[in-house]
Amino acid sequence: MTKGFLQPWKRSRLGRLAWAAILVALTSIPSEASAHSPGSGDAFRAGLSIPAISHGEMALIDERLDEIIALARVQTPSDGPMRRLYNHYGVQFAYCLWGLAPGGVAREDSPFNACAHAYLAAAKQLLLVMSRESSGATSALAILDRLEARRRAAPEAGEICSSSGETFNTATIVRPRLVDIARDPASAIMSLAAMLLLTGGGYAVRSLRLRSQRSGPARG
Repeated sequence: MTKGFLQPWKRSRLGRLAWAAILVALTSIPSEASAHSPGSGDAFRAGLSIPAISHGEMALIDERLDEIIALARVQTPSDGPMRRLYNHYGVQFAYCLWGLAPGGVAREDSPFNACAHAYLAAAKQLLLVMSRESSGATSALAILDRLEARRRAAPEAGEICSSSGETFNTATIVRPRLVDIARDPASAIMSLAAMLLLTGGGYAVRSLRLRSQRSGPARG
């Protein structure tokens, strides 16, 4: 019941910013994944490999992201590669602050650029798997065709950056480092605003709750 109640709030911009603030704090927790080293060892090998995408390709996939995920939401089975990729995309997208971080896709020097590579690469791989294995294969192939046409018409699609050669894996999460966020003015301002909204929202909810308790029916 709580989960259902929270969904509309999490879909709102204010709600997304508040959840973003929570995840900003989580980025300070040490992780096996880093901006340029997704992970290694047994845990990395246990997951599904996700091929790298170029810097220019990120923007093209981002243009079709809602369409890809909407298709995956109704096609993804309860287990198997599609489910693992879909779940991994969701977690990775959340750690990248749901695309709210300024310049995460466009700027190579953004602290969110590597994690943007990761969730967009996961979305593309999910699309490729759906095109081969799901009942929505026809729709997935149509999206792939539109992406290919867009790629041919956009010379910048081949642009690379420092994260373009990285392969990813469903066993690891790429997330920005708190120190890099603090050093990037745009990201720092966004994160601070999100945390202020979260704090203000908490005080507002508490005030409303106290007011409601005080104005409740008198017992007699």
